[in-house]
Amino acid sequence: MNILFTLFLLLFVPAILKISEKTKFVSFISPIALAYASGIILSYTAVPIHSEILKQTTEISIALSISLFVLASNLDKFKVLLKPLLKSFLLGILSLLITIFLTYFFFSFSDEKSIDIMGMLVGLYVGGTPNLNAIGIALGVPNETIVLVNTADIAIGGIYFLLLITIVKPLLSLFLPKYIPTKFHKKIENEIIDKINLSKNIKMIFLGLLTSILILGISFGLVFLLFSNFNIPAFLISLTTLSIIGAQFSGIKNISYKFETADFLLLIFSFGIGLQIDLNALLTHGLEIYLLVGTVFIGTILIHFLLAWITKTDVDTLMISSTAALYGPAFIVPIARAINNREIIVYGIALGLLGYIIGNYLGLGVAWILYLIG
Repeated sequence: MNILFTLFLLLFVPAILKISEKTKFVSFISPIALAYASGIILSYTAVPIHSEILKQTTEISIALSISLFVLASNLDKFKVLLKPLLKSFLLGILSLLITIFLTYFFFSFSDEKSIDIMGMLVGLYVGGTPNLNAIGIALGVPNETIVLVNTADIAIGGIYFLLLITIVKPLLSLFLPKYIPTKFHKKIENEIIDKINLSKNIKMIFLGLLTSILILGISFGLVFLLFSNFNIPAFLISLTTLSIIGAQFSGIKNISYKFETADFLLLIFSFGIGLQIDLNALLTHGLEIYLLVGTVFIGTILIHFLLAWITKTDVDTLMISSTAALYGPAFIVPIARAINNREIIVYGIALGLLGYIIGNYLGLGVAWILYLIG
């Protein structure tokens, strides 16, 4: 009975959050933050939870989410990216890597998992929350730490997001050139924002899930074939690579709602992790992680601003490329609206999706390099 109730709970709470995500309260707090909070609150009640089913469902949901996020990307769109925007995005990644290594060499963090956290932050600030969670699992980071890093990012990132939509552009305009409009690629934008007929929603969601499950199964088999046991980093790399390949097939490209399905699976993961959390551990060991996340976040922004000034990058390009890396594609439209630049939306979304693809590789790679240095 506990098994059925656990599965019901893991679907019901995220479904409520997904349905209400556009309401003022949920959108202001963030569905992911509310999913974590709901899980943590329920973990301190007498709700009967099957721990093994909870753990397995949580792990499967993040794997499927990663695959679907990558499958939702259309690599054809990268061919038409504005060169300055792509250059600024790469400068943002360079700024992040510089900050990570400076932080490693000049700060002494007592937590033995600080290197793993840095790898997670690379995945987060190149791609997004799915990359952070997946890298954390791949590196064996405790659930409490994964949630705390997410929480610190939400708190610090939330404050900076308010600055982005208010005072950042006027301030940067004092030092950087203005954006020069180019011909708007209307056709490409329509490909991104067109919605499928509602009668086909269930079919599309089912096909997307089936595709990601197939990729997950193949990845699982390849890892066992190559290593004779389950190797999590190898599985993650295989899953991402096969998803990149799958995203090239026209049949998969035509499946709608892959991104939305991935987002729902991410809510399941977040809620499931929250159910497994020891709040006392978060309160006892949280300050140092907040310091680490804040150092990386602020350092990345400041170095990116400096490199933008050196390379004479315009204000809009800097803000959109920085948003694509730090926040992901979902935040491109609000920022584009805030800076009154509709033309650049399509490129920001494409870069955010590119970040999902390369975030896993960079995050794991940085963690491995820091372990070798150490």
